[in-house]
Amino acid sequence: MKREHTDREYESELHKLRERLLLMGAKVEEMLTNSIKALVERDSDLAHRMIAYDDEIDQLEVSIDEHCLRILAKRQPVASDLRFITTALKFVTDLERIGDLGVNICERVIELNAEEPIKPYIDLPKMAEIVQEMVRETLDAFVSQNAEGAQAVLERDNLVDAYYNQVFRDLLTYMMNDPRVIHTGIKVQSIAKYLERMGDHATNLAERVVFMIRGKDIRHQGSQKKPTIRPHGVLFLCARNAARSQMAEAWARRLFPPGIRIWSGGAEPALEVDPRAVLVMQEVGIDISKQRPKLATDVPLGDIDTVITLCADQSCATIPGDLHRESWEMTDPAIATGNDGDVLAKYRDIREQLRRKIENYLSSRK
Repeated sequence: MKREHTDREYESELHKLRERLLLMGAKVEEMLTNSIKALVERDSDLAHRMIAYDDEIDQLEVSIDEHCLRILAKRQPVASDLRFITTALKFVTDLERIGDLGVNICERVIELNAEEPIKPYIDLPKMAEIVQEMVRETLDAFVSQNAEGAQAVLERDNLVDAYYNQVFRDLLTYMMNDPRVIHTGIKVQSIAKYLERMGDHATNLAERVVFMIRGKDIRHQGSQKKPTIRPHGVLFLCARNAARSQMAEAWARRLFPPGIRIWSGGAEPALEVDPRAVLVMQEVGIDISKQRPKLATDVPLGDIDTVITLCADQSCATIPGDLHRESWEMTDPAIATGNDGDVLAKYRDIREQLRRKIENYLSSRK
């Protein structure tokens, strides 16, 4: 439970500061929501209103800065109060930058609405939704003094980065195939970049909340923690997506906890799943007969933060981006020789290797 000060005037000043921060955060959320709505609905009037709306966010930044400086001058706070006030001074900077990036999005929206769209906007709204959740959850953690909640926000930035990489690749393909859309494609890519930068600022906010609560600076430590973070989306890769990666996907769907998205893919997918892989998976009560091999790039790469390759050679597909990567090298059972019993034994061996790998993978991330 938060301790209140015996000096009621001082407590009122701190309470007012919290309220203004939350108000600014709510306005930034509204800016983000409506800027993407203006993009999807091609609503230039809404975009113009959001550009004007940024003045309110800027005014709140100035007001909060002045309020913090008055408290520092009058009260000379120490310990947790000092961390709270100095955090607030930095907090508003990131919130204001998110608002400015919302303005940048609206400016590009107005330009795009005067042109023919080159493709439906699918990944950009998903990116925006994740960024908005990051901001909202950080503000909730700020109010509830929940350091674990703020820490969880840090893991979401990888998803935003993955979506940005997916959007960039898609747009690059469109522009290479039709140079006439380059001008439009660059504007859409700019919006994706603005959203990616918003995610970075939301990450800054979460790091500041952790510092405010625990007094510990966790900036620049993300890369040290990635290997132990439970994944949000996993892609298993093998060359033809016919046996190893299909069995891995099936085991993961059986063994992974709910909420983790799972796919498999390949560089040169086969026409069908290997019948022997179907058979040995049926032996353990898993039916993959309705699965179909697919290109690695056909899965929603924006939802993936972990890539696990199963090829024992260099034939696996390459997925770019700042993703957690693991290599579980396994020989393709399709090249096994001998009688039917010998070949099936190889498939069963791969099946059990995959089960153990997935179980060990999960136990290392509890």
